[in-house]
Amino acid sequence: MKRKLIMVLMFALMSFSLFAAKSNKNEDVKVPNIVLQDQYGKKHNLADYKGKVVVINFWATWCGYCVREMPDFEKVYKEFGSNSKDVIIIGIAGPKSKLNANNVDVSKEEITAFLKKKNITYPTLMDETGKTFDDYGVRAFPTTYVINKKGFLEGYVSGAITADQLKKAINETLKK
Repeated sequence: MKRKLIMVLMFALMSFSLFAAKSNKNEDVKVPNIVLQDQYGKKHNLADYKGKVVVINFWATWCGYCVREMPDFEKVYKEFGSNSKDVIIIGIAGPKSKLNANNVDVSKEEITAFLKKKNITYPTLMDETGKTFDDYGVRAFPTTYVINKKGFLEGYVSGAITADQLKKAINETLKK
């Protein structure tokens, strides 16, 4: 299943422009569920967001492109109702932990302090085991996925995106 997801994601990236995985899809790609806690201690279950457009941004504190795009994600998060309407925006970080000392980033406490210092308020889920990064085949930072209202992959970008690109992707997905 993981190989199939990675192959379909690679095909989508090669075949379509930024978030344009549209009518040429032969089949819908169901994304792996995510159940993690955010920097505030709130548990998030991706399955609970069915019926909404979900944006998932994988990032790391040491990634310059990630840090540069975070204010754009914050802006779009607020413009679309701070996760209280039809759009959910979440970040996912990979803190080092007892469960995975080789994870991609600093500790959960350091990530939380980093977010606070940068005034980033959108939920950032803490993947302390590295399982979610593996399930989504994340190999570059930042990587952003857009999931449609039915819970299927709409598209993704490996690399930084702007607020305008993110808004365009969200608005196109909302129309479906």
